[in-house]
Order: sequence, then structure tokens, then C-alpha cells
Amino acid sequence: MGELVSIIIPAFNVSRFISTAVQSALDQTYKNIEIIVVDDCSRDDTVAKLAGFRDKIRLLQHVENQGAAEARNTGVRQSRGNLIAFLDGDDQWAPEKLEIFVDSLSSFPEVQFAFSDFSRFEWSDRSFFALSNSQIYPSIYNAIQGQKYIDRRHFLISKTDMFSILLDGYPIYPTAIVVRRSIFDNVGMWRKIRTNEDFDFGLRSSRVTDFLYIDEKLAMVGRHDANLTLDIQRQMEGNISVIDLQLCDSVYSKKELELTRYCKGRRLSGLGYAYLHSGNPKQAIGKYREALRMKEWFWHALVRIGYISLAGDRKRN
Repeated sequence: MGELVSIIIPAFNVSRFISTAVQSALDQTYKNIEIIVVDDCSRDDTVAKLAGFRDKIRLLQHVENQGAAEARNTGVRQSRGNLIAFLDGDDQWAPEKLEIFVDSLSSFPEVQFAFSDFSRFEWSDRSFFALSNSQIYPSIYNAIQGQKYIDRRHFLISKTDMFSILLDGYPIYPTAIVVRRSIFDNVGMWRKIRTNEDFDFGLRSSRVTDFLYIDEKLAMVGRHDANLTLDIQRQMEGNISVIDLQLCDSVYSKKELELTRYCKGRRLSGLGYAYLHSGNPKQAIGKYREALRMKEWFWHALVRIGYISLAGDRKRN
């Protein structure tokens, strides 16, 4: 029968999508599963939409809104499986996702974190993006270059390489991962932070385990008007906050901290550029000033500040 897989679905005001998400979990070809939906105090009729699944899922409800990270933690604490899969309430899976993950992980019993490529789609018209996640962020292919695969397209990525890939900007969405329960003993639970808790969880996990990457689009991440991932600047701010958390952690080596600071400078400069082109030169200068503290980005930031100041002077004249 294989290992029990606990599927954790955090849900908050996803009435329009939750039935599709749950059904994609029920439609898995791998059947040794339990499905736990954690409603994070939804204000719409999300819970009512789940009534039709009452005999097929476990529904847990928060009495107050605590965020997606804590909803996942609630699900993990109440789950029984040694393998934990996450599915956001506005996403969905390919039917063979869990079967492929369980098969691949069985070949690497020491690996605690597995993830796959995924597609993005618009809920408004169900149109898919032309490129998958790994095609948009191809740094992943450098890490698996030269590796051979048999049957399943799975590749082992060292924790050192994975740390660099994540800092370089490759995103691992919760809907695309399966982890062993033991990882929570080693790195703790999902941290309740403002945003980008998946980036934080991935970085912390790269301290303790190599990663298994499955080069197949096994998850589908939905985008819609209420989706946080649409707020690009907030996402960028969140990434920098997560990097700051890592810089405060004593577990990293000098080399890792240097790489982390370099990536922070690059992200600050990128955010400064984003603010400038959205018509917010004051915020842009603020981010470039922060980047000045990163020696690798000092001259870049200084030139950008000078450019913005000169452009402002010309407008006033």
C-alpha cells in the first residue's frame, strides 16, 4: 500500500476554488492518503462548500485568523502520515503527483524534502502560462546538469546548491512540495511571518537535507485577484525580510552569510528599480541607500541614487 501521505490544505476565503483543490487530492492515483483541510476563519462560504466532502476529509477550523503558515502547522500536528504534502486551497494537482513523489522518495530514504516543477494558470479563464516555474527560473537546471535519470525524472540536489538556488530567486511553492515528517523535528514548523514563509521554510530546510527535484509539472498554481503572489513589490519586501531572518541566525558559515548578504543587496537594488518604475522615487532611493551597506552593490546603488536625484532636479527645473 505504501506510506501514508497526509495532505494539508490551508483555506481562507477560497470558496470559489476549494472544491477543485480538494477534488484534485481525491483524484490522486496514489490512494493511501488522508486529507486535512484547515479553515483559517474564512468569512465567505468556504466551509459550506466543503460539506459535500465531509466523509472524505477532516475539517479543522481556527477560531481566529492566524495565516497560512499556522494553518499548515495545525494540519501537520493533527496528521498521521510520515509524508506530508501541502496543497493551497486555490491550487490543484496532477492526478499522478503523489504516486510519483512516493516512488521517487522511496529511492532516497535520507532525503527529507522533495519538490517538483509546476505550472501557473489564471482562474478567470483557466489559461496556462507558456512557461513552467523551472523555465522561468532556469537556475535549477545548472544544479542537475550532468545527472542521469531512469524512468522518473528525479534529481538529487545538495543542500549547499539548494541554498544558493533559493537565494538566487528560485521559488518553491507549498503546493509543489512533499516532506518527511522528520524535517519538522530538525528545522521547526512553518514560521508565522508576514509573507514568503515558503522561502523561509526552504532556506531552513537546506541546512539539514539534500533536496529531491522532480522535473515534471505535477502541480498547478492558480492566480486570481485576491492572490498575494500578484503583489510583486510586497513579495520582494517579504523576500528581503526572510533574508534578514537568515542573517540573524548563527548556524550559517561565513561563506553562506557572504552569499546571503550579496543576495540581499541584489534584491534591494531590484526593489529600488521596481519602486522607481512604479513612480515612487522616494521609496526607490530608500532601498538603494540600504543597498549601499552591501559592499558588492555600493557603486551600483550610488549611481542609481545619483541618477534619481539628477532626474528629480531636472523635473523641478
